[in-house]
Amino acid sequence: MRSVFVETGNVTAFRRAVRTVEDTERGQPGIVVAWGQAGRGKTFTARNSYTERGGVFLSAWEGMTQAAFLGRLCRETTGENSAPRSAHACKVRIIETLAKRRDQGQAVTIYMDEADRLHIGRVNDLRDIHNETGCPVILIGEEDLIGLLSNQRRIWSRVTQEVPFGPVDEADVAAFALEAANLDLTTEACAMVRATSDGDMRLVRNMVQLLEQAARARETNIADVAMVAAIQKQRSWRRE
Repeated sequence: MRSVFVETGNVTAFRRAVRTVEDTERGQPGIVVAWGQAGRGKTFTARNSYTERGGVFLSAWEGMTQAAFLGRLCRETTGENSAPRSAHACKVRIIETLAKRRDQGQAVTIYMDEADRLHIGRVNDLRDIHNETGCPVILIGEEDLIGLLSNQRRIWSRVTQEVPFGPVDEADVAAFALEAANLDLTTEACAMVRATSDGDMRLVRNMVQLLEQAARARETNIADVAMVAAIQKQRSWRRE
């Protein structure tokens, strides 16, 4: 199965939100919050946007201190192998670097993945950086991210775009199967995959991979309900 990037409804909404906050003349500069349960394709979508549009991409680690967080962000922002020792000096270096690039017409977008794992103080560090430089900040995380931010008025007031990642639909399933595996799912098979996976793109990907193997064994590129029923029995598809 090929590694492909399918333009689902979630992807389209995310792209639109990023373009809006990056458009300083006609858009709404600010913070984007992209949230949803695990498996909905948030990280894959954010990485694709970062690869296409540039910027800085960082994933949160559990229990990151301010010094560790700003040190990593500083290295990613400046491109240098080392960062100042203190958190304050790191933040100053980040702001100076981003402000300089902004003044040169090269505004940098910061993608912060797994943001729901951050201490609220680290989110406020990102808010400070956004305030000082105007650089867009994209916060990506699971459902807890909304609860983390909604009680922080100083942060939430700067959120100009919210992108909930909902379950993929049957058209998304069909498009992914065709592009990733050259597999033509019948209408009924699409509905079964969608229902079994609960619209979870990660589970859709796993199911399509098994369907591709089954179709090859039968020397066909069409997957029907019988094939889906067969792979349903191979493992538990229950989401935790």
